[in-house]
Amino acid sequence: MQIMILGASRSSISLMKRLIEKGHTCVLVDPKAQEIEQQFNLGILTINGIIIDIDVLKEADIASMDMVCAMSESENQNLMASQIARDVFNVSKVFTRVFASEDYHLFDDAGFLSISSTVLTADAFMRAIDGRIKKEEYVGQCMANIFGNSLAFTILDIDESFVGAKVRDVEDTEGRHIFAVVRHDQFITTLPNMKLEKGDKLVLAEKKV
Repeated sequence: MQIMILGASRSSISLMKRLIEKGHTCVLVDPKAQEIEQQFNLGILTINGIIIDIDVLKEADIASMDMVCAMSESENQNLMASQIARDVFNVSKVFTRVFASEDYHLFDDAGFLSISSTVLTADAFMRAIDGRIKKEEYVGQCMANIFGNSLAFTILDIDESFVGAKVRDVEDTEGRHIFAVVRHDQFITTLPNMKLEKGDKLVLAEKKV
């Protein structure tokens, strides 16, 4: 797939490295994109510019992308860039990094998926404080509305027997799908061939009726 990353944050750099390993083509848009590419030797196409600048996004050929991930350190820019990607350039799959906004789910109705690791982490702490979880149980959950569908995202510690297994080989019998992995405090969107590592937490997506 051709995937455009908007914003050179630590999370986006980590994601790009993994996507490249899986054979995907990445394009980075950031005011210091070329500098970042040289620093980390990513071997990707870079466009220097602000991620909400329509001319910059047009130069980067955003309309041809299979997916756009807005992952800068600015929540406002991520949300604005996501809306531009969807409404102006008709990108069908748009993922948005958000932070501590309590009303961030409202943006899901705009047609792109917003993901807040802050909310997931706070929820996990509350469950631990209340004594409602054990190691093998859920450590966090949040709800999202995507295209009129109610989805539950749950973080689950993996069993040690799954270490080394590929995502595509790990089945869930309760109608949930592995959407991402939390690894070393990084949120990583999963691909079928990704191997699970010790300490990983699975982010499961489940449609609610």
